[in-house]
Amino acid sequence: MQEFLAKVKPKQKKVFSELRTAIIALPEIQESIEIDELSGDWCPAYRVRGADLVWVHLVDRLWAHIPIEPDFEKKVLQDENLDSAIVEKVKEAEEAGGVKLAKLEVKSTDEVEQIMPLLKLRHTILIA
Repeated sequence: MQEFLAKVKPKQKKVFSELRTAIIALPEIQESIEIDELSGDWCPAYRVRGADLVWVHLVDRLWAHIPIEPDFEKKVLQDENLDSAIVEKVKEAEEAGGVKLAKLEVKSTDEVEQIMPLLKLRHTILIA
C-alpha cells in the first residue's frame, strides 16, 4: 500500500486515507491492490467475504466504483437515509464488463461521509 500511496497526489492522499480508514473499520474487510480489468489501472479493492464492496480509482481524480446488483439497488432506492445525490448515482449506474457500477467521485472528506452510508448498506448485505 505504501508504494501505491507514494504515487498519489497529496490532496487525494488525505481524502483516500479518510475513505480507507472508514472502510477498513467495517468488519471482515479484505484490502488488496489489484489491476482493474476494465480500466487497466492499479487500484485498491475492498471485499467482504470475497465479494466486491468497492474499488477505489486514483488516476486524475479519486473515484469509488461500487457494484450495483438488482437486490442492492432496490434497497438503495428504498433507503430514505441516503443522500439523494448518491441515490441518483446508483440509478445512473452503467454496465461495464457484465457488472453494473455506480461511479462516485470523492473530492473531499465531506464526500467520504456522504458515501459511507451507501458502503455500510452494501456491507450489511454482503455480510448477511
